[in-house]
Amino acid sequence: METPGRKIYKPTVERGHWGSRVEFLLSCVGYSVGLGNVWRFPFLAYENGGGAFLIPYFILLVLVGKPMYFMEAALGQFGQVGPLQIWVEMLPAAVGVGVAMVIISMIVAIYYNVIMAYCLFYLFNSFTSVLPWTVCDPQWSDERCYVRGANTSSLRLEDQCVEDGIGGCKDLVPQTSEEQFWERKVLDIRSEGLGEFGDFGNVKMDLAFYLLMSWIVVLLCLAKGIKTSGKAIYFTATFPYLVMLVLLVVGLTLPGAEQGLYFLFVPKWEKLASFTVWRRAASQVFFSLGISWGGIIMFGSYNKFNAQVHVDAHIVSVIDFLTSILASVVIFSTLGHSAHKLGVDVESVAKGGQGLAFVAYPEALSHLPVPQVWSAIFFLMLFLLGLDSEFALFETVLCAIFDTFPRLRSVKLVVTSLMCMVCFLLGLPCITQTGQYVLNLMDTYGASLSVLVIAVAEMVALMWGYGFDNFSLDIKAMLGFTPGWYFKVCWVVISPLLLVAIFIASCADWQQPSYGSTPYPTWAHAIGWALTLVSVIQIPFWMFIMMMVSLMSGRLGFWSIFYPSDSWVERRYDIGDNTFIEKPDSTLAPNSHFLDNSTNTCYSSVSNTTSLHLPPDKMGRPGMDCSTIRGHPEAKADQVKIQVFTPSPQPCKYFYEDQEF
Repeated sequence: METPGRKIYKPTVERGHWGSRVEFLLSCVGYSVGLGNVWRFPFLAYENGGGAFLIPYFILLVLVGKPMYFMEAALGQFGQVGPLQIWVEMLPAAVGVGVAMVIISMIVAIYYNVIMAYCLFYLFNSFTSVLPWTVCDPQWSDERCYVRGANTSSLRLEDQCVEDGIGGCKDLVPQTSEEQFWERKVLDIRSEGLGEFGDFGNVKMDLAFYLLMSWIVVLLCLAKGIKTSGKAIYFTATFPYLVMLVLLVVGLTLPGAEQGLYFLFVPKWEKLASFTVWRRAASQVFFSLGISWGGIIMFGSYNKFNAQVHVDAHIVSVIDFLTSILASVVIFSTLGHSAHKLGVDVESVAKGGQGLAFVAYPEALSHLPVPQVWSAIFFLMLFLLGLDSEFALFETVLCAIFDTFPRLRSVKLVVTSLMCMVCFLLGLPCITQTGQYVLNLMDTYGASLSVLVIAVAEMVALMWGYGFDNFSLDIKAMLGFTPGWYFKVCWVVISPLLLVAIFIASCADWQQPSYGSTPYPTWAHAIGWALTLVSVIQIPFWMFIMMMVSLMSGRLGFWSIFYPSDSWVERRYDIGDNTFIEKPDSTLAPNSHFLDNSTNTCYSSVSNTTSLHLPPDKMGRPGMDCSTIRGHPEAKADQVKIQVFTPSPQPCKYFYEDQEF
């Protein structure tokens, strides 16, 4: 760890950069556009006002989503390091924020790959003459199973019950074949829930195989970091859009599609008066874009220093919003057709969350011509959507390891393989007979309130600890302009306040989680809160550690942890080989106050030129003046590199080779 006045160790192994701007854009789109856009947003929209829900969603996207996305991407680009090391250099007091981001990314990466294993299970089971979830197979179904729309009636269990073990009789609730395939074949879920501590039931070997396969795919795509993932993203990020467009055309032409779209988009304006709707819209914006997970900072760190990240951040936030709308139309047009064919209301076939992806939509696809084809491409799309997000989550963890221990980059494949194996083993409890309870517990406790706490800490540390003015100087050094009032108001006031409001509202609405009607035992809740605290506690813990390190170093005392390192500040001035060259002018006297007036070099004095605008192919940064140049003068033939030790009170006149700028 570093205190001000010392340099950060510069790794001898290059971190690398994106091969092109397109790779960065596609990676960010793949990270932000994930499974939640397909199964969470559509259901959330129709539950909270239909078309009216888009109003608070768009407003909060503008006030929270877009500003914070730009902030994190720019932060990573300036620091050129991942979400852990960046706080070590910029604001040591907040290094716990980076540690918390890495921990929460690893928690989610573990169970996110389990969901991808479900996608693979359905994908490979789509290549059958009869889709297995469209029939009640005696091998996994029971007497409650029925095929909706068939001659079998869902009311055949009326007045039937089964002993509940305590002398009573529990009514049998009918289930569709899709529901039973999901619960009894895929999950083999234990209906009584979690039992004693450590009793997870048997491991589902078929799911274990698909989970291993999913981790192998992740390993192959991340074997060489962004060099391999940046190439894989061309397919994994674009193919889902091709599938969605095909499903969109097919869905809109089906009879009954308008019924589903009406159900989705007809606005319920009275919902706008509900604070719950605004809270849910804010949460969806926040979680959809992936803010405060560390992935955006990590992706930005692989950008070149002067990349136009402000434009890219705007593009990604807009694409994420439009993708959510596209996915909603695709889902509900098909559900509308399913309801039309079955003669029931759309509400009876619509489900939220995993139920939408693995129960409701497979049922809807089964009513299309050649359902095997549509099912296969749908679950391949889901897998690829999840894979892009998994890249970011897992690479965030790897990036923290390699930034902390740079020499490990020389054995990147070994480290990545070991981490994949560790995460695979940690994910095994999620594919047991009680695995769905474990996964739901990790999702509810490990990645909900804790992310909001990290986000609030991040905004306070960056905009109030490090300071908006300092951050603006960093952005000016990269992009040549200072953020305007829109970003200042959002970063300093609106976004922090909204995040605090969302957190307070989430705490007020907090209810002890359960899996449907099945409660969790006390020990499960204790583990859940431990998952929450293991990330959040890092923020005060590492602040205390950094304070002790600073005091023991005996340099600048406690307050040094609230200042950036010298190497961080020097990034604003250190432009390497892109140093501007001034052509000597014999008619002007040397400016000895700022420039080294040695005998073997020739300098011209400060002129009245207001700013420097180098053409983009000249390797310079537009809008740079002499107050942003720092270092030592260096003679080169009949030209001189001018680098000013201290900020000049006047702009300088520069030349690039024989041209004046």
